[in-house]
Amino acid sequence: MRDDLLGHYEVYVVSRELKGELGVALLDTGSQVSLVKESSLIKFSKEKDKNLRICGVTGKQMEIKGKVKLRIENTLEPLYQICYVVDSLPRNLDIILGQDWLDNAGYGFQKKTPVIIPPYSEQVIKCKTLEKGVRFIEHQILQPGLICAASLVNCETFEFPCLVMNLTDKPICMTADPKLEKPPTMLHRQNFKNQTNRIKRLQLLKENLRLDHITEGASDIRKICEEYVDIFKLPGDSLTATSAAEHTIPTPTIPKGKAITLRNYRLPEAQQQEIKRQVTQMLEEDIVTPSNSGWNFPLLVVPKKLDASGKRKWRICVDFRKLNEVTVGDSYPLPNIQDILDKLGRARYFTALDCASGYLQVPIAEEDRCKTAFSTADGHFEYKRMPFGLKSAPSTFQRMMNNVLSELIGNRCLVYMDDILIIGETLEEHNSKLRAVFEKLHESNLKIEPDKCEFLKEELSYLGHIVTAEGVKPDDKKIEAVVKFPIPQSQKDVKSFLGLAGYYRKFIADFSAIARPLTNLLKKENEWNWTEKEQTSFDLLKIKLTNTPLLQYPDFSKPFILTTDASGYAIGAILSQGKLGQDKPIAYASRTLNKAELNYATVEKELLAIVWACKHFRPYLLGRKFQIVTDHKGLTWIFNVKDPSSRLMRWKLLLEEYDYEIQYRAGHRNCNADSLSRYPIQCFNVNVEEITNERKQKIIAEMHNCPVGGHQGIQRTIERIKLYISWPGLEQDVIKYIRECKTCQLNKETRPNIKLPLTVTDTRNIPWEKVYLDVVGPLPTTETGMKYILTCQDNLSKYFIVIPMQNQTADEVTDVFVKNIILSYGIPTEIVTDQGSNFMSDVFKRICKLFQIEKVCTTAYHPESNGALERTHKTLTNYLRCFCDKKLNDWDEWLPFACFTYNTTPHSITKYTPYEVLFGRVANIPGKLQRQPQPIYNFDDIVLEIKQKMQTCQQLAKERLIKFKESQGQKVKSNSYEFKENDLALLRIENRQKLDPLWKGPYEIKKIQGSNAVIQELGKRRHQEVHINRLKPYFFHSISENADT
Repeated sequence: MRDDLLGHYEVYVVSRELKGELGVALLDTGSQVSLVKESSLIKFSKEKDKNLRICGVTGKQMEIKGKVKLRIENTLEPLYQICYVVDSLPRNLDIILGQDWLDNAGYGFQKKTPVIIPPYSEQVIKCKTLEKGVRFIEHQILQPGLICAASLVNCETFEFPCLVMNLTDKPICMTADPKLEKPPTMLHRQNFKNQTNRIKRLQLLKENLRLDHITEGASDIRKICEEYVDIFKLPGDSLTATSAAEHTIPTPTIPKGKAITLRNYRLPEAQQQEIKRQVTQMLEEDIVTPSNSGWNFPLLVVPKKLDASGKRKWRICVDFRKLNEVTVGDSYPLPNIQDILDKLGRARYFTALDCASGYLQVPIAEEDRCKTAFSTADGHFEYKRMPFGLKSAPSTFQRMMNNVLSELIGNRCLVYMDDILIIGETLEEHNSKLRAVFEKLHESNLKIEPDKCEFLKEELSYLGHIVTAEGVKPDDKKIEAVVKFPIPQSQKDVKSFLGLAGYYRKFIADFSAIARPLTNLLKKENEWNWTEKEQTSFDLLKIKLTNTPLLQYPDFSKPFILTTDASGYAIGAILSQGKLGQDKPIAYASRTLNKAELNYATVEKELLAIVWACKHFRPYLLGRKFQIVTDHKGLTWIFNVKDPSSRLMRWKLLLEEYDYEIQYRAGHRNCNADSLSRYPIQCFNVNVEEITNERKQKIIAEMHNCPVGGHQGIQRTIERIKLYISWPGLEQDVIKYIRECKTCQLNKETRPNIKLPLTVTDTRNIPWEKVYLDVVGPLPTTETGMKYILTCQDNLSKYFIVIPMQNQTADEVTDVFVKNIILSYGIPTEIVTDQGSNFMSDVFKRICKLFQIEKVCTTAYHPESNGALERTHKTLTNYLRCFCDKKLNDWDEWLPFACFTYNTTPHSITKYTPYEVLFGRVANIPGKLQRQPQPIYNFDDIVLEIKQKMQTCQQLAKERLIKFKESQGQKVKSNSYEFKENDLALLRIENRQKLDPLWKGPYEIKKIQGSNAVIQELGKRRHQEVHINRLKPYFFHSISENADT
C-alpha cells in the first residue's frame, strides 16, 4: 500500500458481505492484493494461505485473519474479488482494492509504454474501453492534479481520444500502451467540482505553509497537512463552528423577560465604514445574525498593530462589562505554564499550532444568544459564536480543547488556550503525534491558521519563552517591553514594571533582592522618592533579563539539587541537576523577608530559606531524594538540638515529608546562590573572598578605560570582565564605575531624565496683548533676493504672520516689524524673542521703548521657551516643502498662501480658526465649497453680533489654552533627581564638530533660578546662566580620573 495515495482514491463499494452492504474502499495501485477490515464483515472464512506474507507501507508484517470472496455490485455486471481479512486499515477505510482487483475488473492503464505529461500542460492519449455499452466518458480525476476531460466513445471500435491535463508543478508519468488504452476507472468517479476545489485548496495550503526552514522531513509534513487539508482555514474560507463545545451565559439574577439595555457610544464617522465592513463579513460567515433582542451593549473600535505594509487595522468589540457583572462564572482552570514547560524535556522537534479565531469557532447556546446583542447604524445584531469579552469565555475554550485532545495531552501534545504544542524526540515520533492531533481537530471540526503554525522547529517561541532541545529561555521579543520600559514616575509605573519583569523571575538569581528597592516604593508608609538606589535596581533588572541563562528541563529520572542562601533582607534558591559543582539550573526563586523575618537570627534565616524553597519547588522534590546545598555549616547539625524552639520544631516537621540530604559548601564556593551571576567563566584560580575593593576597581578600570576596553557600555563591559573573572555584585560595581567615568560622561549622550515640570505660561485676555517674534533662515535665496523670514504669532488667537527678508540685520528686522506688524495690527503690550543679536540690538530695544512694549527674552539654546511658535514653524516648513519647486527658489511666493491656510484652519487647542478669534467671523475661502447663506443685519446689529462673537471666541479660546497648559504641566513630571546649589554638572556643547565632546565641564551650580541655573566652571571665575535642560549631573571618581588611558 502506498501511504501517499491515502484519501485520494476513496470510493463507495456495494457488497452483500459487508455490514450495511456499503463500505469505503481505497483504490491502491501500489498494493498487490486486496484487503478488508475484519470489523466490516458479516462473516468470513478463517482459512489462511501459509505461503502468503503481507507487509504494510512501513515494512511491518500484517497478521492475516482469513479471506473472503466479495461480490462487488458497482459495475454493470457483478464482479467477485478475493480479499484478505486484517485487523485494521488506515483512517476510516473498510476495503483496499489493489492491483489484483484493477486487473480483474479491466480498469487502469496497462503498464507498457510510459507517457510523460509535463507540468501545467495537457496531452491527448488514444484510449480504448473494454466495457460494452459505454458511449460517453465523463470528466474524471485520475489523481490529485491530473484530470481527464469528457469524451465520446466510437461505437464500433470502442476507442476514444482522452485529453489529460497536468495541473501540478511536476511532470507526471503514466504507463500505458497508446495502441490499447482503457479509460480511467468508472468506479471512483466523484464530483468534479469538489475535486477541483480540493486541488485549489492544496495549492493554497502549499502557498501558506511555512516549511522553508525544514532541512529534513519537509515532504512528510507536507503530506500530512495535505491529507488533513480540511482542518486549515485558507484564504477565502468561512469560519465554521465546532460541535465540541457550546458557551452558555447563565444570568439567574435577571428575571425572565427582563434585559439589560445600554445606550451606544458615539463613534467617529471615520470608523463607521470599518464597523459596517466587519459586521457584513461576520454576517456572511454566520458569526452574527440580525436580532430582535431586548438586550443591547455598546460597540467599541480598538486599534490593532500595524500590518507589514504599515497600515493600521481595527477590531470591533462589544463592551460586555454590565453583562459580566450578572453572569455566573465558570471556574474551570487554565493550565499552569510552568507545568507545561516542565514536560518538554528530551524533546528535539517542536510544532506549534494556532487555532483560527478560536473563540469564534465556539457556538453560543441558542437561548443565550439574545444576551450578546449590539447595534450599529445598519441594525440590531446578536452573536451566534463566542466573542471576546464574555465572562468565562477562556474557561469554555480551555475545557473544549482539553476534551478534544484529552487522549493526547501530556504524552503527545500540550495545550494552553488556542496554542497547541507538539513535541517529539524523533521525526517519526513527532509526525505520528502530529497526525493524531490533526485527526482529533478533524473530528471536532476545529480550524487552524496555516501561516501562524510553525512546523518541525528545533527552537520555538511558546507562551513567551524560547523552547529548545537544550532548555528554555525568555523570548527576546517579549522582554523588549521590559528593557525599553521608561524610568517609572509613579507607584503605578513601578507595579507595571515589576509585573512585566516578574514573569521571568525564575531566570534571575536573587530577583527579590535586586528588586527590593523597587518593592519598598510600593509600601503605603513610604513616600515616592526615586534615588540612585532605585535607579540601580531598575537598570540591573534590565541587564539581568538581557543576559539570562538557559534553564534546562527537569529530568524526573535523576536526582535534584536545591541550593539555598539567605541575606539580611532576602532568601533565594536554585533548583538544578547534574554533578555537584557542574550542575545546571532548572529554575531560580527568591523573595524578600517580611518585618518579622528580618529579626530572625542568621541561622534561622538560612533554615527559613530551605523550608521556603522546599515548599516552592514541592512538585519537583516531593517523593524523590534530593540534596540541599547550603553555605551555613550550622544547618548540618541544628536538627539534632534536643530542645528546639517552637519555630524550629514546626519547620522540622514541615521538612520531614521530604527525603533529603544536607550538603555543606563554603560561601566562596557557593556562588550559585549568593552571586548575581550564575555561570561566570573563571580562567583564574582566584578565591572571590580575596578580591579587595581596590582590586575590583582596578580590574574594571583596566577592562573599561584602556584602548582595547574602549569605554564600552555597562553590559559589554560586564561580559568582557566575566570572560576572566567574576565576583558577587560585579554588575553593581560596573554600573557605578561607568556612571562616574569622566570620559564617558563627556562624550556619551546618556543622561538621566532631568526635564523640569512644564512651566505654564500666562494666557492673555485679548488678542495682540502678547506676541512672539522669531527669524527663520537662512533659506535658499529666491529670485527676489529673499533669504530669511520674520515670523510673528499672537499669544491668544494664534494668528500667524510671516514676512520675507533679504537679511536679518537689526535694522532690517526692526524696519519690517514696524511697517508690517505694528502699523497693520497695532502695538502689542509684550514681545517674546530669543537672544539673537538682531533682537538684542540697541535699535530694536529703542523701538520697544518708544512704543512702550515690554520685551522678554528666552533662554539661550532652549527653543522650548518659545514652543508654540516653534511648532508653527514646522507647519510652515512642511507646507513650503510640498509646494516649492525643485530649486526651492520660489518659497517667498508661497508664504502668503501658507499663512492664510494656517490662519483659516481650526487650531487643535482653541478649536477656532485664528482668523475667527481675531476678526469675529469665519473667513471665506477660495474653492467650490460655499458657506450657508448668512442673515442680513443692519449696521448696529452686525457690530453688536461681531463684538459678542469675538468675546465668546476669545473667552473660550483662553479657557481651552489654560486647560491644555495645565494638563501638560501635570503630564510632564519631574524626575526625582533635582539639581541643588553646589552640585557638579556638565554643560551640553551646542555648536561643535562631529568628533568633539558632547559635554564640557565640570561646572559648579552656584544658584537655581526657576528653570535656569547660574554655573561656574571649576578653576575659573566667569559665571553664566543656562537652562537646566542643558545640564546633566557629573559624578566624580578618583580611580576613573587617574586611571584613564
